[in-house]
Amino acid sequence: MSAKKYSSHDKLTQFQLALGRLIERLSEDRYVLALVLEGSLSEETIWRRESISVWIIEADGVTRRLRSDGNDEHIYRILVEEGVNIHAEVIPRSRFKQMVEGASRTAFSCNFFAARSIVYARDPSIEKWFREANSIAVKDRERELLMFSTWTIYAWRSARKHLEIRQDFPLAQQELLNVAHSLAHTEIIRSGRICENVVIYRAMEENPGLFQSVYLDVLAKGKQRKILRTALDIAEKYLVDHYEEHLRPLLKFLQKADRVVPLSEIADHFAYTQVYPWHLESACEWLEQQGKLQKLSVPFKLTKRSQEQVEEPAYLLDS
Repeated sequence: MSAKKYSSHDKLTQFQLALGRLIERLSEDRYVLALVLEGSLSEETIWRRESISVWIIEADGVTRRLRSDGNDEHIYRILVEEGVNIHAEVIPRSRFKQMVEGASRTAFSCNFFAARSIVYARDPSIEKWFREANSIAVKDRERELLMFSTWTIYAWRSARKHLEIRQDFPLAQQELLNVAHSLAHTEIIRSGRICENVVIYRAMEENPGLFQSVYLDVLAKGKQRKILRTALDIAEKYLVDHYEEHLRPLLKFLQKADRVVPLSEIADHFAYTQVYPWHLESACEWLEQQGKLQKLSVPFKLTKRSQEQVEEPAYLLDS
């Protein structure tokens, strides 16, 4: 039997009914304090939705854990209303407050790519925290630019190796497309606009010349060395032109340290973010190649009881 087809309007109505029904159920549960909708429900965005994503904020001390949850701090449940699956993260009130105020604020990261809204609340303080968190996330532009710029550099370095060393055009094309998508996120963050649709298309509107070279040409003619080489060069020029702004948190940290800083210390500083150690390594290596950092090494103990030491990379910001 073929699946029933819905128009965008019918699908939107079905999803709205499902969300409304869930709110009705949760409003009867005194241990549920708020419901946050991730993303918007509109005819512009509904085409790509197969489910509804929400946060359910619950009272402290009432979490029901399943064996499948293991020891993970994050607890996810899949619910269903009106035939629509609902992907819910269940968050205790105290942890939600930490998400607003502490390093775990990365939960509100990528606010440029997903609108969030409280659709039900019985606790006024949660509404206040939520407004603050959304405001902070939008303002935390520097960290988001650092995150996607380190991703871009990581993919760019990989694309260059595939093209210049292995001469593997398909893999170079694949990595360059990763570069393009990271640059697309960067452009949206730079514009300060929320984008819930496919980010690459919105970015093409913001900077058509850049994405003609690093995305459309690579997508259409990715087996031509000249096209791939051009895309690499243009992406690198973009990185060079914007590195002071996009890598500012990293550069500020090294400047403030004013000494040789081990990579492990840099990674610790950016812990609890989506700026990964191997991406920070790529960014530091790229900055060293650009003549902005000096690369050295320092001793490192692999275990708490190790008597012998190994060496790890360390970097010094050139004045």
